[in-house]
Amino acid sequence: MSGRTFIGAGSQAIGPALIATLLLCSPALADIVASPGPDKVAVTLYRGGDGPFQALEDWQREEAMAKGLIQVTETRTVFLPAGRHTLRFDGVADALIPQSATVEGLPGPAIERNYDYALLSPGTLVERSLGQAVKIVRTNRRTGRRTEETATLRQGPAGVVLQTAGGVEALGCSGGAEALVFDKVPAGLSDKPALSTVVDVAAPIQATLTLSYLAIGVNWQADYVARIHPSGRTLDLTGWLTLVNASGTSFADAPTQAVAGRLARVEVDVKRGEATPVARKCWPMDTTHHGPRPVPPPPPPAPPMAMAGAVDMLDRGLEEVVVTGNRAKLAEQSELGDYKLYTLPEPVTVAARQTKQVAFLDQKDVAFQRLYVVQLDTWSDYDDPDETPAATVVLRLDNRPADGLGKPLPSGALAVFETADGRPAFAGEQALRDVPVGQPFDLMIGEAMDVRARPRLVAEQDRRQDRTRRVYEIDLANAKTVAIVAEVRMATNRQGFKIVAEPTAHDIRDGAAAWRVALPANGRKTLRLVVEYDD
Repeated sequence: MSGRTFIGAGSQAIGPALIATLLLCSPALADIVASPGPDKVAVTLYRGGDGPFQALEDWQREEAMAKGLIQVTETRTVFLPAGRHTLRFDGVADALIPQSATVEGLPGPAIERNYDYALLSPGTLVERSLGQAVKIVRTNRRTGRRTEETATLRQGPAGVVLQTAGGVEALGCSGGAEALVFDKVPAGLSDKPALSTVVDVAAPIQATLTLSYLAIGVNWQADYVARIHPSGRTLDLTGWLTLVNASGTSFADAPTQAVAGRLARVEVDVKRGEATPVARKCWPMDTTHHGPRPVPPPPPPAPPMAMAGAVDMLDRGLEEVVVTGNRAKLAEQSELGDYKLYTLPEPVTVAARQTKQVAFLDQKDVAFQRLYVVQLDTWSDYDDPDETPAATVVLRLDNRPADGLGKPLPSGALAVFETADGRPAFAGEQALRDVPVGQPFDLMIGEAMDVRARPRLVAEQDRRQDRTRRVYEIDLANAKTVAIVAEVRMATNRQGFKIVAEPTAHDIRDGAAAWRVALPANGRKTLRLVVEYDD
């Protein structure tokens, strides 16, 4: 049976070594020059989607993966005989965007270009062989004796129908062991996605080609860890580039870059190479006799998460999470037009369905200020005496070299740890926006249990028929044993909003007017504000 391809009833796979032999030796593919894989590969990742992966719903994660973009640059060496040939690049990414592909180094102009994403599988093998002659092999269950006869494929792969000398029958429905044997692989089928181009070659040449293309299914984000020092005034900030490869293609030992920033994108419909199974269409319950369906075994227990706060990679089919251990060399940041480019210090392998983390930031002794923020609005009358909202704990940082930073911070997720009894304790997590150098930013990490505010509307009057003045008093209470700074914010989104009276000059934080108040340990203060707005 050497040189033939088998599909048994219910079979889902074909041996890769046999596939390769058939592809190279089949007469139908004699004019194809195949490049089995790249000599070298380099990749650049572009972000897609909004917010860190941890904060997204399952469907949003899938959408983010589809928006993630990777630029792949491959170097391949091929021998091209003289004449017209189809040059096939095997092993390209399985979510390649065909119109983005370019090939440099060809000895002549490209005549046409094709992206072949019909993968060699039992289903596609049947589908591409309809109307062709095949062999059907039957094995006697009692004696083990095998017999062969010629048949013609009439229907498949969802219900394979064969025409033999004895009539028309369905594969796998006789109750015995059956298999199909194919003498060759139909043209255009490969065990992996392939990009091909037709070229005219004047004379034989050993060519070094550069293949570049874009593909989806690979994304990245930044993940940060902030460790607050016992003094409570500085912290250490570590940043990781998290590379997520949700595709079925591996990029081995590749120089890798990541681009931070929002690129203008046009949505594309990418055809992915997917294996097609053979499905039997036989008697009820997929058996040759009536009876109860066997009870399937229970699913295996869900594996525990590797670490707190990690993305639920298992639910998305990712097989491995890898964190690099060497932090002596960090990713280097440079400019790329209006974007930031991060170059990893050494080549990495981003395997199929793998998440890899590489350090890009390690800043010691970053200064910050801890605030307790109370958010108010002018729509509420605050007439409930039990309404004493807790204050939000905010770490305020300034992205300047003088404060220990001064580095562009791409968006992602930031986890904060404090020290308790000499051990780190998780203190909160927040999504972080893109923060350029020179800009302050706040980290809202949770609610304070012992800092409270009691806002009260103490007066209201109509200044004119269409304008209202309100007087608020905000009682602030600090039950902590240390002094703190509270920040009261009031929304300014009402038409004609104006601050008439305030105890100190305000500034603007996240679109709201903000006042800072120093509160001693176990102390109280009252803030009085007068505002006006249009009715």
